[in-house]
Amino acid sequence: MVVSFQHRIDTALKQRESAGLTRRLKSIEGGNQVELSFQHHAYINFSSNDYLGLASDPELVSVWQQGLSIYGCGSGASPLVTGFSPAHLQLEQSLCEWLGFDRAVLFGSGFSANQALLFTLLEKDDLLVQDKLNHASLMEAGMLSPATMKRFKHNDVEHLATLMSADQTTLVMTEGVFSMDGDRAPLAEIQQVTDGKGWLAVDDAHGVGVLGEEGAGSCDAAGIKPDILVVTFGKAFGLSGAAILCSKEVGDYLTQFARHHVYSTAMPPAQAHTLTHA
Repeated sequence: MVVSFQHRIDTALKQRESAGLTRRLKSIEGGNQVELSFQHHAYINFSSNDYLGLASDPELVSVWQQGLSIYGCGSGASPLVTGFSPAHLQLEQSLCEWLGFDRAVLFGSGFSANQALLFTLLEKDDLLVQDKLNHASLMEAGMLSPATMKRFKHNDVEHLATLMSADQTTLVMTEGVFSMDGDRAPLAEIQQVTDGKGWLAVDDAHGVGVLGEEGAGSCDAAGIKPDILVVTFGKAFGLSGAAILCSKEVGDYLTQFARHHVYSTAMPPAQAHTLTHA
């Protein structure tokens, strides 16, 4: 029997509602603040990722206004057409100098950066080994990639070691700080297990800006340098977007083949200008 789209949608929504799982958007008055106003009631905000309070910082607001006066509102194109400005270049260079990598490739969100990384890097005979509690963007990308994906028990280095394969090109992927549980990955031990057997990639969305020397993140705090580091700007930086930090060769490879980078409009240059200041 052919099921119409409308029937499928109606059924799914009813099931969601009956299970008490319906998601609803709530319009928060006045933007992100420590104290939120919703339907004329005040609430203390424990739900935000704005770890350092920069999302409403007056100095950053002023810098963004300055960026708008210099660059206008939008980038107008993908980075490889006319969407790459001196503000984007300065942000990339600042990230590389701060975090110790040769290249930084910018993306519109952490979700797109993670998907671009796994979709671009992995091929059919490769092995992807992920922490079981990695973010949905990483899990989805792993399942949709051509590689074989295996998951190791959360922060269980011994289990990770049993999944490594000398016969496959292997990428180990973990978060630095896990967004839902709030715990940290044993990065030094994971690097020891991975060393010589594959590459280590760390998504440090919730660690960069908060942990390590001058906020350099989870890897700095653990005393390691992964092969690839993903940082996002929607948490401690107070804005949005993301970057993949890597070697020059990996950066060049992503520039050539990462479709999220090649075919998406670049972040507004005024935003890049503000991120460098953040």
